[in-house]
Amino acid sequence: MDSITYLQQQFTALRRQVNTTLADLTDEKLNWTPPGQANKIGVTLLRTVGGEDWMISTWLQGKPPLWETRGWAAKIGVATPPGGGGSWDEARQATLELASLMAFQEAVCEATSAYLATLTPEDLDRPVDVFGSERPLATVLIIVESHILGHMGEIAALKGVQGAKGLPY
Repeated sequence: MDSITYLQQQFTALRRQVNTTLADLTDEKLNWTPPGQANKIGVTLLRTVGGEDWMISTWLQGKPPLWETRGWAAKIGVATPPGGGGSWDEARQATLELASLMAFQEAVCEATSAYLATLTPEDLDRPVDVFGSERPLATVLIIVESHILGHMGEIAALKGVQGAKGLPY
């Protein structure tokens, strides 16, 4: 199997994990405020999808994220996704809607898949500036996957605390 096919399969498996984790969410579960310092599921989901959008669009393609080009701030009601320059406080105070977050996620997933379909083996070695340090593009894709999976673990745990099934196993 070549590296591009492997990465595409990894992202396909990642999407299955994400969809399983997000299954049966409601607006109520999305906006429930957990005790302590944990973020609401909605805030974490917005961070996750916004991070993927920014990393794939900006780091790897050198273009503005979908958040900016497709007007997601107005659709979701937050100026910028938290992290990466966005305000955590604004997102924490917002009441988010599952439908708009899932639409944003779908748009970002489609854009990521379309980008992955354009890659060549030579692209995987291309240096990418990540916070002032150059890394191979393939490494950045692994960072994107790890970022998403880590946040899905948080979301699964927060669903469990609310009495819902976080993961299927």
